[in-house]
This record gives sequence, C-alpha cells and structure tokens, in this order.
Amino acid sequence: MKHRVRAIIEKDGSLLFIKRVKKAGTHWVFPGGGVEAGENHEQALIRECKEELGVDVSIGELVFENVFEQVDHGTQKEFFYVCKIIGGELGTGEGLEFQQNSHYEGTHELEWIKISELKNFNIKPAGIKSFFNRINFL
Repeated sequence: MKHRVRAIIEKDGSLLFIKRVKKAGTHWVFPGGGVEAGENHEQALIRECKEELGVDVSIGELVFENVFEQVDHGTQKEFFYVCKIIGGELGTGEGLEFQQNSHYEGTHELEWIKISELKNFNIKPAGIKSFFNRINFL
C-alpha cells in the first residue's frame, strides 16, 4: 500500500491548502505527497513541503489517517501531521504541479483558509472535515 503524507499548517486562525482547479471541479488539499522508497514519513513531508511550498517545516503530531482507492494507483494511505514553518519562503516551491506544461491537470495554487470557513470549501479528503468537527476545530 502506497503511503502519502500531508502537512496541516496553521497561522493566525487559517490553514494552508493547495487549491486544485480541474475540469471535474475545484477542491482543496493539504500540502504533501507520496513517500518515496527509502524515506520515512518525516523525510517525505520535509521534502514535499520544500518542493510544493518552498519552506522548511518541523513535524509535529500525527492527527489523522485516511485510506482511499485511486484509479491506476490502488489502495493508498494518507497520514496528516501538524507542521510548523521554520524557514524558507512560502510560494517559492518548484514542484511539478506548479510548473507550466507538467503532467498535472489544471492549476494548483496556495491558499490560506480561515478555520471558521472550512465548512464552505470542498476539502479533500471529505473525512478530514468530520475529524475537525469532532475535535471542535471547526
């Protein structure tokens, strides 16, 4: 089973998301991606945050897990960690999803969303919103 890691980054009452605009619709995801061979979760999350966001992060608590099926990629498991930006410059990431003419469909943009407004957004995975509600995060 493929493992993926996601960073939950909070600042001033907002959470950092990647807004994905595709033909099928728009949704928001936490930054992160796949764990590569030889990496542990911490190494993968540090790499992904540097690639996608341009920042260095410290990794905190694992707060949520999600299992899903993806066409062409099979069963995957996501691990969501609370992270803190400790260096770098947000918005300077050079991940393929932010480059023109990459194999990624649509556009990908960084966006801060106020925690109090999360219920109004199509956040993926959907189960993360229920989790936030249970812990009175929303």
